[in-house]
Order: sequence, then C-alpha cells, then structure tokens
Amino acid sequence: MSKKVPSSNIDQLLSGLKVATGALRESIKATRHARALPEPPPPMTTKQEIVNLLMHEVERRYGIAPGDQVERKLLRIFDLMSFSDLERWSMALLSPNAIEAEWLSLVECLTVHETYFDRDKEQMAILQSEILPRLIEQKHQSGDYRLRIWSAGCSSGEESYNLAMLLMIAMKEAGFALERSDGSIIPIPAWNVSVLGSDISSQMIRIAKGGCYTTGEMSSFRDMNPVLWRFFEELSSQESDPGNGQTMRVKPCITDITRFQRHNLLESLIEPSQFDIIVCRNVLIYFDKNKSKVQELLYRNLAKGGTLLLGATDMMTHLHNMQRCQRNGSFWYEKN
Repeated sequence: MSKKVPSSNIDQLLSGLKVATGALRESIKATRHARALPEPPPPMTTKQEIVNLLMHEVERRYGIAPGDQVERKLLRIFDLMSFSDLERWSMALLSPNAIEAEWLSLVECLTVHETYFDRDKEQMAILQSEILPRLIEQKHQSGDYRLRIWSAGCSSGEESYNLAMLLMIAMKEAGFALERSDGSIIPIPAWNVSVLGSDISSQMIRIAKGGCYTTGEMSSFRDMNPVLWRFFEELSSQESDPGNGQTMRVKPCITDITRFQRHNLLESLIEPSQFDIIVCRNVLIYFDKNKSKVQELLYRNLAKGGTLLLGATDMMTHLHNMQRCQRNGSFWYEKN
C-alpha cells in the first residue's frame, strides 16, 4: 500500500506540526534528564506522604538520612498547618524552581546544633598533648610553616574557636607564638595558620562569625577548661543580654585566624585545600546512603600525614591509606 499523501496545505501543516511536537517532546525529556531535574511530585493525600517526599528530596540534596526521629519531628512541625497550606507549600518546594533558602529553612528544623567548648575532653586532650605538638614540630623541620585545620559541621562555632585556641597554646609551648599582656597568643610572623569552620546552616554560620556566647549553667562554657578563658573578653552591660547572663566575645587573636563558610558536605569545598587536621564529629550520624561520599570528601582534603578526628560513634568505612590510632578510649585516623 502506498503512503497517504496529505490532500491539502492544512493537512501538510498538521502533519508537520505533529512531527515537530514529537521532536520537541523528546528534546524536553532529554534536557530534563541531562539537568537531572526532578519530575513533578505526584498528588499527595496525607501528611505522611508529604513527609516521605520531602525526606527523599532532603537526602538527595543534602545527604541527611530520613530516619524515624527526623520524620516524627517533621510531623510534629506540620501538625500545626492545615493540609491545604502544607500541600501548597510542599508542591512549591518540590518544584524545579524551588528557592534554596526554603530548603535550608527546612534543614534547620531537622538538624541538632548543640555544641560547647571542650566537648569530648579526652579527644581534645590528645589533640593538645600529642597531635598538635607533633604536627608543629614536623612543620618546623620541613620548613613548611603553613598549618590548616578544618572543623566540618562546626554548628555555632565553638569547636572551630576551640581548635584555634588549642593551636595557639601548642605553638606558644613550642616557641613559635608570642603571648601578649592581655593573655592573647599570636603566631610569630613566619607562620601562616588558619582554622576553617563550615556548616550547612546559614543561621549557625552567622552566630559563629559573631563570636559571642553567653554564660550560664547549660551554656557553651559549661564544661570548658578554665585555661581557655584567656581568649575571651566580656562585653559591656549595654551589649549583653541581661536575661541570658554575661556575654563573652572571642578575642581578635583567635577570630583573626578563624573563618567560616556555609557548606554542604555532599559538595566540594569552595576553596579545596589540603588540611593538616580535619575534625568532623557527630555529623556522619545524619548520613546513610551518602556516608561514603562524605568520607571521600574528608579523605581527599586531608594532607598526607594529616589527622582526622571523628565523633565517638563515627567510623571510617573506607579506610584507603588511613591508620586508626587509639589512646585512653579516644581514637583518630592518620593518612599515610
């Protein structure tokens, strides 16, 4: 049978339009696939379905595993919203044009930001008495006076400043830092030292950059070694919040060598570097499928001979050329 020929210009136009439409449809599908754009979410009829979809997307974007505790927390938050309002908000959030700030607000609700100075005292003691002195001596012997520390998942900054304070004390004891009359310690000019603090939370990064913390029974100072008070100065009564106790500010000698940036541990650092020490404590517990990806990032940014400190319940599942060390119930990893 011969192929039917369009009998009019209109038929020809419709035939051509059909071919063009098919080609456009395939082009859109290919573009969506290339850009990894999420498909529009299916209709949702319950709050639990909304939670499931959001948790799937949170894990895809930020690696935070959708555990039972996280889901219960979301359901409690959403319980205050009507289903229609929640549906409209979630549909906008799940659309390809969703605003990143909206997702970060959700992540703020799902992560725990509790931290304080000198958390995990045993590990910090080993860092001060063994790891830092050895590292400083190695740097001195090699003539490489650059020293880099990364606090990954720094929350509101206490850990990052804590590391900088311990570093200054260790450098003074090694003879490579000078003490000022106000108790401040600064490295001698030959040395270039820095501490990077990073966190997924923009709110926590803002607090960390401010470097101000209030005293009190359950404050950031609740278990701090008294020797570290030398690195703080009191704010005036006008600057403090009278309802939350005295406000203390980290001295410039520490803030000058400490910087902060918002960072998703599923992505490369804005300025990749080879760090001599990386501290990533109580962060890997949030990751499940992406845990190995985060560990690979930490390994890739750790200098040869560098030290990685994790939380008490964290384990490196991909050791590569890492040696596990242990002392007094605390452990750390060294890159061969």
